[in-house]
Amino acid sequence: MRRSCCLALALVASGLGSLARAQAPQPPAPLPSPLPLFPPDNWWNQDVSAAPVDTNSAGFLGLIGNPSVHPDFGGSDGTPNGVYGMIYAVVPGTTPLEAVDFSTYGYPDESDAGAPGRPPGYPIPAAARTEPKWVEGGDPATCDPNAPSSPCDGDRHVLLVDKDNRLLFELYRVHWTGSQWQAGSGAAWLLDSNTRRPEGWTSADAAGLAILPGLVRYDEVFGADPIRHAFRVTVRYTNGHVWPASHTASTSTSSNALPMGARLRLKASVALGSLSPALQKIGQALKAYGLIVADNGSNMYVTGAYDPRWDVAPGSGVVGPTWPFHASDFEVVQLGWRPPAPPDPTPRDFYTLTPCRLLDTRLAADQPPPGSLGGPILGANAERIITAAGRCGIPSGARALAVNVTVANPTAQGNLRLYPGDSGPPGTSTINFGPATTRANNAIVVLSSSGTGTLGIKNTPGAPVHVVIDVDGYFQ
Repeated sequence: MRRSCCLALALVASGLGSLARAQAPQPPAPLPSPLPLFPPDNWWNQDVSAAPVDTNSAGFLGLIGNPSVHPDFGGSDGTPNGVYGMIYAVVPGTTPLEAVDFSTYGYPDESDAGAPGRPPGYPIPAAARTEPKWVEGGDPATCDPNAPSSPCDGDRHVLLVDKDNRLLFELYRVHWTGSQWQAGSGAAWLLDSNTRRPEGWTSADAAGLAILPGLVRYDEVFGADPIRHAFRVTVRYTNGHVWPASHTASTSTSSNALPMGARLRLKASVALGSLSPALQKIGQALKAYGLIVADNGSNMYVTGAYDPRWDVAPGSGVVGPTWPFHASDFEVVQLGWRPPAPPDPTPRDFYTLTPCRLLDTRLAADQPPPGSLGGPILGANAERIITAAGRCGIPSGARALAVNVTVANPTAQGNLRLYPGDSGPPGTSTINFGPATTRANNAIVVLSSSGTGTLGIKNTPGAPVHVVIDVDGYFQ
């Protein structure tokens, strides 16, 4: 039902104009904080170092064989346009939205016309139509991957992050016809949400997952902080899918073929001490977060971002041709594993705080701790996961908050639902509101059971609304 690879376009909003450069800015502009992308309890960011091993781990790995792990990314391929790895770009939230046709040769019923709660369209810069190094592979978007004997046949992903509106847009098999954008599939993701694709749906990737959060990036490998997310990996044979994947693209009927969404983890016993600091950091991430099977392809090919800095030292020591790990150094985590909820440590004590504004979506995004979080506005039928711990004096061990929730000047009737950040929205509302009336309500909100200190907010059905949350105490 789905091709073996995908095309993703990632643009990250910044102060750069959409026509400021002929090619996507390189090195890539910084991604919006906080990093890693998506909330702490998102599947890409879950620590699986203590997760159980699947009972068929040996069978799965036996079908793969024992190839070396290959870093499937880098810098230039030596040709004028060709590059290794996924290209992502940074664009302003004011970038005009472009309509994308998915019906000509794609998956229109499983593609997003645009971002949730936003006008339809994808923020594709005009320069991406004709200039190289915006689309995966490097050739301009005018090169048609569907033409007979096409020189650019391939996944042709485009990845776009809108920093101002905190959105990720990804496209597969992109083509500019001269008058219209076409793509095989497309997905838009809220960066502050753990919303999964509808069951059975693809994304810009075969497994139905986002691509950008699973890439190996130069800024992480050589940054000061550890890498705190899993990496995207391909294998030759897949069969079915398991959580967190939503889509099947089977290439085998073997019970030993890994399903989409399966997770491989570097064994704790694998020694890293003799490796370079960069490879040690990658190895630690492979032990803690592992690899998520997201597409069919060559066995044990780990996906990363194109960056010209991979062409020179110290980056050149990371990109190949292989890493000092083999498939036999890994184990398969129990299929579909999710962290169990810890026991509820009741009773809890209440601790007062000086009233503090935890969230005000009327402010600009990326407000630094310890004060209020900012925008963007909460879209219609959209959700947002925020991290409360570390702001307003809320400790990491807090289990629930006493809050006042305000909806400022809504334009339509609706309601907000607040809930733990590692679960889904409840069936009951925290506050109901009507048009042109600012409403407030006190509530006790339980935080995520995983200990990440997150809470979720769901706006339904309504229209986009500004939300203010003040906190005056916590339970621990």
